[in-house]
Amino acid sequence: MPPTGCSRRLAWQSWISTFHELVALAVSRSGRNVDLNDRRIYRVTSIGRPLDPSYRTNLAVLVLMPVAALVAAVAAAIRGDGFGAMAAQALVGPAAAFGAWALARELAPDDNPAAFVSMVLALAVSLTVASPSLLLLFATLGMVRIVNRTVGLPTRLTDSLLVLGLVLATAWITRSPVLPVVAAVAFALDASLDDGTRRQLAFAVLALIGTAVALGVVDSGTESHTLPVATGALIGIVSVGFGIAIARTRRVSSVADATGQPLSVNRVRAGMFIGLLVAVQAALVGTEGLELSALVWATLAGVAVGGLRRRERSQ
Repeated sequence: MPPTGCSRRLAWQSWISTFHELVALAVSRSGRNVDLNDRRIYRVTSIGRPLDPSYRTNLAVLVLMPVAALVAAVAAAIRGDGFGAMAAQALVGPAAAFGAWALARELAPDDNPAAFVSMVLALAVSLTVASPSLLLLFATLGMVRIVNRTVGLPTRLTDSLLVLGLVLATAWITRSPVLPVVAAVAFALDASLDDGTRRQLAFAVLALIGTAVALGVVDSGTESHTLPVATGALIGIVSVGFGIAIARTRRVSSVADATGQPLSVNRVRAGMFIGLLVAVQAALVGTEGLELSALVWATLAGVAVGGLRRRERSQ
């Protein structure tokens, strides 16, 4: 016997009530000041940040990932790509969008909308630029997290080894021998800023050794390092806009995931500086380097746009 209209309404009310209770329970168990025993990931890493769907922005990202995959696949189909290329694009597009969102959240912890702007720009870049590097995007994310400590814990030895290895692999694959210099700066900053970890100086030295090795064995190509005027002007505008965002970051209200303590504004600004350094060192290589770093540039552009939006609202 089919349910009556009244019984259907009661059923929906029951489901909605149960859903609200589950959400309330999830929120109560996932507050900002987290008991480390409830987050086993922090026993393994101090730079991992689980995507908690009890936060609306995180839930929005999870919802948008399939949408990004669909958009990427449709774009590949419109170009006339084969099934294999469509499948690859459906994986690369969401990965680029998610990586840019995550990096923007590190660069501008108080600006959620800017992260979504970066997400859209990165998806567009993944569909239009020939060879943007996901490796470089996630290597940048690792370096920034080591510096800004959004989790709130000192960097573990395994985290430093992982990031150093990722940077060196990225430098080798993307033929970017100067990238380890940026990693050396990141490790040195982590050692010298508030509650610094002194052993990071050893990793800075290892990164410099990696630079010396890379300069000797990596073929950086023979193309001209001169960028087209329009392209140079565009990255100049993004650089200035992002520089303004760094200068305007004078306080941070966001708190660390694991401790609930306010983030250090000095560390956040230092992390922003590392992000800019990665993009600039890649662009100095020439057109190929700019293509490889296009996802990082898209992220910086999103944060810069967010900074302009905040300025307009404050006026």
